Amino acid sequence: MEKTKQKQYTGDYISLWDHLGHAAGGRLGQKVAYAAVKAGVKHQIREVKTSYYEGEIYTYPNDFLIDYFNGLNNG
Repeated sequence: MEKTKQKQYTGDYISLWDHLGHAAGGRLGQKVAYAAVKAGVKHQIREVKTSYYEGEIYTYPNDFLIDYFNGLNNG
């Protein structure tokens, strides 16, 4: 049985905030994280400190997020 080849994502790593232009929320964040693991996409962690949020955020390759939100990688 042949393994299906996973797409390799190489775009700049950005947060869901950067991609969506607003906070994604925990539920959507978990869905994206699950889809990334399933697709073999490695996340990176970025430390942020703003007036409304301080802590770690996950970032993903931009092209993965494009595919995810276009319905190509969220199942």
